Amino acid sequence: MVSVLAALAAFISVVLAWPVPERLSRAAWPSRHPKRAIALWQAVGLLGGLSAVGCLLLLGFDPLGRDWTLLNLVGLAGAAVLLTWLLGVLLTNTIRIERQLRRQRDAVDLLSWIDDDGVLVLDHPEPAAYCLPGPRPRIVVTHGAIASLGPEELAAVLAHERAHAVGRHELIIQPFVAWESALPFLPPAHRATAAVAELVEMLADDAAALATSPRALARALAQVGSDRLPSDGTAPASVLPRVRRLVQ
Repeated sequence: MVSVLAALAAFISVVLAWPVPERLSRAAWPSRHPKRAIALWQAVGLLGGLSAVGCLLLLGFDPLGRDWTLLNLVGLAGAAVLLTWLLGVLLTNTIRIERQLRRQRDAVDLLSWIDDDGVLVLDHPEPAAYCLPGPRPRIVVTHGAIASLGPEELAAVLAHERAHAVGRHELIIQPFVAWESALPFLPPAHRATAAVAELVEMLADDAAALATSPRALARALAQVGSDRLPSDGTAPASVLPRVRRLVQ
């Protein structure tokens, strides 16, 4: 019975590590329900890791005989190594990202000035806006963005970045960045990180559209361009699908 459960756990871990992320990353419905899609991605990642560790644990405790066999010891050792590896990568990535964010926050504090709304303004000609997340997040906007955006578009962009800060969206992405770092040879791990990063942007889009207007945010995105949570290890999310989503 234990062997059957171990085989089932192995099968589930393989399915959740490859075909499920592949199909989910290509599905059309997540853009309509980003919050549900993120929850599903989190369930896939968590259950995949637990299934892999559980498979090895079951092998470790499989009563093949009256005495423990080499297979039992390999299973227990493998479970310990895999769990330590996954948690270790998550911890080291979290520490690395927080250090990078702290350096960026310190640099922005030195180079920017604070407007009446508590937004940090950088004297840079390129239009950009982003959130530096953390316990005391910073909403940063460049002078170029202020000059190129109208009042409604600027309000929409700032509402988008505030949604990142309030929602602590970096905490959603970080486990997927760690998953990708732990399994760099697994293409679905990269697709999962990219998909969740885009869904997080859509979550912030929805909050900003509700606070301002979808079309104002779409116009702002078309002018400011792609953005992301800095130092989260992911590529910028494409703006075009998000703009189309807002104006549909």
